[in-house]
Formats: sequence, structure tokens, C-alpha cells
Amino acid sequence: MLRIRNLSNAMQKRTLRVLHGQTQATPYAGTLDATLRNTDGSFRAPLNGDAIANSGLARTANAFTLQGGLVPGMVMVKTAGEAFVPATAAAGVIPFGLLANFVGGTLDDLQDSNEIGVWYGPGSVYEVLFPAFDDTGLAAAYTATFTAAGRAPVLLYPQADGRLGITATTGQATAQLIERRSAGVIQIKLLV
Repeated sequence: MLRIRNLSNAMQKRTLRVLHGQTQATPYAGTLDATLRNTDGSFRAPLNGDAIANSGLARTANAFTLQGGLVPGMVMVKTAGEAFVPATAAAGVIPFGLLANFVGGTLDDLQDSNEIGVWYGPGSVYEVLFPAFDDTGLAAAYTATFTAAGRAPVLLYPQADGRLGITATTGQATAQLIERRSAGVIQIKLLV
């Protein structure tokens, strides 16, 4: 349930919905990595050049934000212990799952807490609403699967800003596109 604190956000929907997950999907209880909090405890979105904790990697772009915060459906990477940060397109990044909460900004589910949920489980199926995914080239890739021999699946990878997209990276595929219903809604099967 969204904790709406501003009337202008009353119609905001959660951007990630579990469709088929009775036995496949697992909500993993984790925490927001300490690098995503300022010294006063407020949320700090990951920026271009930030080091990804305990990985030796750095971000190549700012993490995607909506109204100043992260959105459900972003690809998350496990750092030290039970901590998570948004994924990037960097080589060696191993996606763990999809963020379940709005974090930071005007839609913040956490407020003063650091506990987040990350959905994971191969074979689980989700509906992802825009802007939690990058639609660039997705329509053409989805259409091409129906004309190609063997109907190769459209794989989705973490993009530089942490959202799902088709730009293949040297990292691991996170999901397979089941259906692109519109520019605002996709259905995916998680691979991690």
C-alpha cells in the first residue's frame, strides 16, 4: 500500500505487480545500502561515478528516479550482507531481483527505515509499469520475435540507470519479455 502524503499523487500506482508467483516468487527482506543515505539520514540517489559497494565497479549513469526516488521494478544488486543498490550496465554486475518499494522522494515507502523488499525467483511473472522500464527499442524487438524463425526470446538486462531494458550488456540477463502490452505496460518472466 502506498503511503500518499501529497494529494497530487493519489492516483499513483505501484510500478511492479506480481502476477504468477505463488511458488516461484520470493520477497527477499533486505536493507538499503548505507551509501544511499546522506549523513542526516535522508535518501541519496546513486549518481554517475559512485562506487558500487564491495564490487570494485563504478556507475556510468545516474540511477533513474521518479519524483526524487527509486521506483518498484528497478533491478537490484546485493552488496555486503543484506544490503542492496540499483544495478548498472557494468560488466560483472550480477542482478539479484526487482525492487518492491518506492524509496526516497515524495512517494517514499521507507521514510526513516532502511528495510526494503526485493522480489526474486526464476519463473515468476510480473507486470511492470512505465517508467520502471526503458521502452527504447522494446516495441521493435517484441515485434521481431513473431517474425523470426524459432521465436527467440527478448531478454531484458539492467540498463545504466537501473531499469530493465533490451540493451545487452556484459552482465547477466535479468528477465525475459513475455508481452509488451503498450509503451506503459510490459509482462516479464524473471530469470534470477
